[in-house]
Amino acid sequence: MAKQGLFKVVELPFCQALLFEHWDAAPGRFFAALRTRGAFTSLLGNGVLEEFRTISGPVLLVPSSAIGGVYDAGLRLADARSLDAEIDQGWTPLTIGIDVTAPARPDNWSAQFLDAIQQEKSSGAAPWQNTVRDASVADYRLQRLHCHVDGKQAATILATDAPLLPQQLQRLADLGEAPVTIAVALGNRLPRVEVSELQQIDAVSEQQLAPLLSAARRLTR
Repeated sequence: MAKQGLFKVVELPFCQALLFEHWDAAPGRFFAALRTRGAFTSLLGNGVLEEFRTISGPVLLVPSSAIGGVYDAGLRLADARSLDAEIDQGWTPLTIGIDVTAPARPDNWSAQFLDAIQQEKSSGAAPWQNTVRDASVADYRLQRLHCHVDGKQAATILATDAPLLPQQLQRLADLGEAPVTIAVALGNRLPRVEVSELQQIDAVSEQQLAPLLSAARRLTR
């Protein structure tokens, strides 16, 4: 039986969502890292990632001109998990803008967006090209999504089930040439803990990290 992918892509004509777990999973976070290049600024919801180096909801990719509306819809998805706006229950939604013309959206597009993610069911194709590739290194897997516009890279999301620390993930995010790269480690899921409660975090060694970086470098070309 084929292994399940590290993320699931839910696609609509105006949005693409990468889900690393079910939309209303128990409170928890994954370590993540971000790298932008050049003059790229079409990004919302990145404050939590940059401050706490974690992510707890899907990554949303949208036409740049629609980024605000889809970001707000992502906030509604987080509200459906927790009205307290908890950072381990989908707040804030990391939303990436792609430089393409936004298609017309129906009046009920927000409801369609929420339903598609909650049902994990696509209902169209995003207005850019995308490819998914994966690789295996020893006991670990990597999977990446490339978004392309007119043959040029627009965004890269890279996930691995290796237990990487934020500084190790940053080395993955630094690879490639896309205007924005997100790297997410699913090998450490950080559950909610009480204040001052100790939490165990695993990490690969530098020796284990080296072949992961080589595989990720090939995937991000």
